[in-house]
Amino acid sequence: MAVTVPYGRVTMSFANGRAKLEQITVTEKAFPGEDKDQFVDRLLKRYTDKNGTFQIVFKNGKPDYAIVTLE
Repeated sequence: MAVTVPYGRVTMSFANGRAKLEQITVTEKAFPGEDKDQFVDRLLKRYTDKNGTFQIVFKNGKPDYAIVTLE
């Protein structure tokens, strides 16, 4: 899976001298003034060809960032 991870985590397992990609977690910052629905729409468009989950973290009732976990 070719994904640029500007800020996030890559989880790998290893055995017998080889590493295997298990999971990619990317952190996406909400734009200033962006509401939850706009943020969700932007995330869905960005990751439309991927499968996974995302968690949105709110600050003062507005989306602050999302943790996107790709399968």
